[in-house]
Amino acid sequence: MHDDTRCLQTNDATAPLGFQSLSFPVFRGSTVVFPTVDAYQRRRETFYDGYSYGLYGTPTSRTLEARIASLECGTYSHVVPSGLAAIVLTILAVAKAGDQVLLPDSVYDPVRTLSDNFLSFLGIEVGYYDPLIGGGIAALLNDRVRLVLVESPGSATMEIQDMAAIVKAARASGSLVAADNTWATPLRLKPLAMGIDFSICALSKYLSGHSDVLMGSVAVRDETLYRRLRDVSRYLGYGVSPEDCSLVMRGIETLPIRLDRAEANALAIAKWLQERPEVLSVLHPALPSHPGHELWQRDFLGSSGLFSVVLQSWTRPRVASAIESLEFFSIGASWGGTKSIVAVIDPQPVRTTTRTDIQGPLIRFSIGLEHVDDLLADLEKSFRILAAEMVEPSMPTRWEI
Repeated sequence: MHDDTRCLQTNDATAPLGFQSLSFPVFRGSTVVFPTVDAYQRRRETFYDGYSYGLYGTPTSRTLEARIASLECGTYSHVVPSGLAAIVLTILAVAKAGDQVLLPDSVYDPVRTLSDNFLSFLGIEVGYYDPLIGGGIAALLNDRVRLVLVESPGSATMEIQDMAAIVKAARASGSLVAADNTWATPLRLKPLAMGIDFSICALSKYLSGHSDVLMGSVAVRDETLYRRLRDVSRYLGYGVSPEDCSLVMRGIETLPIRLDRAEANALAIAKWLQERPEVLSVLHPALPSHPGHELWQRDFLGSSGLFSVVLQSWTRPRVASAIESLEFFSIGASWGGTKSIVAVIDPQPVRTTTRTDIQGPLIRFSIGLEHVDDLLADLEKSFRILAAEMVEPSMPTRWEI
């Protein structure tokens, strides 16, 4: 089955009720009731695949989890309140005091904050590695390293990692690997099929797709890992709203079309930006000029609408004015919705073990579903403001000719 069709499949839990619909119903409920005393006393036996309490799953959330697992080429998935919560859950499910976790130096910034201020408090040591290290990560692995996180492309700076080489090295050392698959979504990358143990998605982005839901997911193939995720999620009191699950399921149905449109719009805009004198470089993995383009071609099935641009240093005094003049781009931190978003990242992202060599302002674009001609006209107007800052070459004086 193609992913486009898989996005539209659903389990019809209403059929026994004599009511069938093309949309899956929202099952609300905190208390789950049982037909007998014996069933109630044995309710914890159904914790992993049944229903024992509303916090731990409803038919709506379980249906969403099954759909995500199918898209991820996994066996199980678990949904939690946010993408960051999914990363926290994955780390805490495998690491304890005295263990070590390795993160790419390009990691999503809130994960760095989590690591430096919370994981260290728990006695979990965090090490940052060069995202371009590839198989060289073997030198950092030992029996204390429980998890290696990959994020490809890297947050904001868009480095493409050699995930196959990292997985090979991790397997040899006994470490697990988790991938943040939010940029690509399960339609553009299948981490579990590559041998990665955990595929993490911020469902708040492309899968929900309308900038109105906070949720995350972790997909796995191994039942032991799944049960561990469910256990730790229960300890943390994680739960999701059935209404939000319903919105994500609705979003998944249009995901292929939305992603195709965002990808096409983004590529057209990225190519236009490459020709602008105000732009130093365009960081988009699908462009042949991107340093990780060959790895992207090997591992990915396509791209999405998120990419970054490095502007010339001389544009800095007018960047804020130029960005604020945009009509069809909103200024914001999140992305993956129907509307275009722009974020100015200046000063540059924090790095611990590597340097980015980025001197000019970094602009991250999340391209939405507007008509590409309208977006280009908007950018053209905005870049005129940047161009006004360009220093014109002085004309030679008579005695210099």
